[in-house]
Amino acid sequence: MREINLSQRDRMKGFPKLHKTGAISAYCGECTPFVFGGRLMLLENLWGEGAPEAVIRDYFSCEYLPRFGGDGPRFYSAYSENGTVYVFATLDNVVYRYTSKDLTTWKKQAVLAFPENFELFNTSVCKGPEGYVMAVECAWKGQSKGVDEKDGGNPYIGAYYTEFFARSADLTTWELLPFDTAYTPERYCACPALRYSEGYYYMICLESLPLHRWAPYIYRTKDFETWEIGLYNPILMPSEEDRRVKEGVPVPAALAAENAVHVDVNNSDVDLCEFGGKTYVVYCAGHQALAKGMSGLTCEAVFDGPMNSFLQAYFE
Repeated sequence: MREINLSQRDRMKGFPKLHKTGAISAYCGECTPFVFGGRLMLLENLWGEGAPEAVIRDYFSCEYLPRFGGDGPRFYSAYSENGTVYVFATLDNVVYRYTSKDLTTWKKQAVLAFPENFELFNTSVCKGPEGYVMAVECAWKGQSKGVDEKDGGNPYIGAYYTEFFARSADLTTWELLPFDTAYTPERYCACPALRYSEGYYYMICLESLPLHRWAPYIYRTKDFETWEIGLYNPILMPSEEDRRVKEGVPVPAALAAENAVHVDVNNSDVDLCEFGGKTYVVYCAGHQALAKGMSGLTCEAVFDGPMNSFLQAYFE
């Protein structure tokens, strides 16, 4: 794996204009915006006691559909194509897929297994010219529970976390790419959002910054061997806009009041979708590392242009 740092360039067009609009959900968890039936929808992870569930809502009206999942897997993410929604989730070293044509009835199956010394977390799927590619966030087994590397190590994983990749022709049968293509074992690299545009696979991941801060960075690759780091990074940073609740969003008053004073050191779990000529970016704000109490809200940022323009702007 090789990195090219574009910060060595001596000319810059300027940071892309990504406008934060505030909180869009009372839930703070991984979520995926996607288009289905001509509507922009939002898949949200519901964390709590027991196995996490997933729920889908209309992005703008906040009309919720029945919950699903809750049967073991976690870290739900969505991909939509040709009238079918594919939701991927992980448990231990296995990736599961839920499929639905009506967002009410779901079928589940295991579609990809890693070696037993892997523990899987978030996933992201996109379509490229040669089929589908999945990014999978991984740690060595037991790493998230504090197991030392010498006790439960994995020679392919360095920092906690690392992204691995798989390919598929049909979204059902997946083949892992060589483990030495992982990005990047050299540092913390979490919660991927993978997209394809005009010859490049773009990926947004969370990076750990000094002094207890986390922010999303963007990179791109043509071959999963060489990666370019975006000229404009990070793409988001914690800010006062994270404390505002967007008008019309049903957030309880007590929760909104707590959000106004809550510690905000994190803009994580970025995902994005194009709709109506704009690019909608969702992310978790707050402080996910807190073990008790509210950890933040799910927020929105909007780029006034198509996704291709949004992604490419970070490298121009």
